[in-house]
Amino acid sequence: MAIRLTVLVDNIETVLLVYNRIQIQRATNEDMTDAALLTDLGAVNGNLSYINLVPNVSSYVAVDSTGTSNHWYQSRYYSSTVSGTYSGWSDPVRGEAADLFYDPCRAKELTNLTEEEELVLEEIRRLIGDPLDVRREYGEDAASSIHPDGMTYELDEKGWPLCVTMGGVQYVESTNPTINGYRYLIFEETIDTTLIVCSGSRAYEYGVDIWYYTFRHSDREIMDAYNSCPVPPGLTEANATSQAYILYTAKRLLQEENWHDAIEDGAEIRDEGSTYDPSPGFNFRKALLDDINDQLDDLIKSLMLRGIEGVRVE
Repeated sequence: MAIRLTVLVDNIETVLLVYNRIQIQRATNEDMTDAALLTDLGAVNGNLSYINLVPNVSSYVAVDSTGTSNHWYQSRYYSSTVSGTYSGWSDPVRGEAADLFYDPCRAKELTNLTEEEELVLEEIRRLIGDPLDVRREYGEDAASSIHPDGMTYELDEKGWPLCVTMGGVQYVESTNPTINGYRYLIFEETIDTTLIVCSGSRAYEYGVDIWYYTFRHSDREIMDAYNSCPVPPGLTEANATSQAYILYTAKRLLQEENWHDAIEDGAEIRDEGSTYDPSPGFNFRKALLDDINDQLDDLIKSLMLRGIEGVRVE
């Protein structure tokens, strides 16, 4: 007899930011006390011990040629390109169930955006030069970012968690940890007592492994700025289009950022051996602002002349 397993990946594009393969293990009991990795997942997977993840594909099949309905199975994700990157194991399923599902990634900051709002967000990020990036903090250096209270982790950069693992425990709920100021992860329990974990041939490794998006403006900050954006000067609610609001929001965000950075970090600093000069960054941002102003002016003139009516996408 053989067991055919289906592995369902809820958010493949997000998972692929961190992992690129799936492993499956089998045991004779639900506690998985005698679990062992399957070394042959069927011809569909090249008779290999893993399944390759593929963009836009959310369902994968594996075959355990010696499996029975009395066996129990778990799956996990891992990266073949980033050493030591493993997700937690899925909940065990019996061979007769044959469906495995586990999403190791936390939810996006905004989970209910419409397709139109997603496009608005993407366009504003493009205009202000603030694409999402992904960063990883792990190991002994990352462990030093845990605060003395043992329950707070401080990110090196402003961001939003993608995958959070502490001492082999994976955290996928937005309520634990919570995020304060896009910098502090606040856990419900102490996390500094399980930092060193044993993992197979790697005798001891620090159990801090955090992947997160980095940005200057979060999704919520951008959408709040868009939804509260006033009518662009020269237009009315009747003829202001969504593109006009997008351009005006981008302009206001860049202006606010310039104002903040000029106050906090606008001075040139010199010492005996080095010079810090923030002007290149300000000059680039000014070029972005000038381009947005030109686009907005052209659009406003066009709308005023043509009398085109439009509405903002909410």
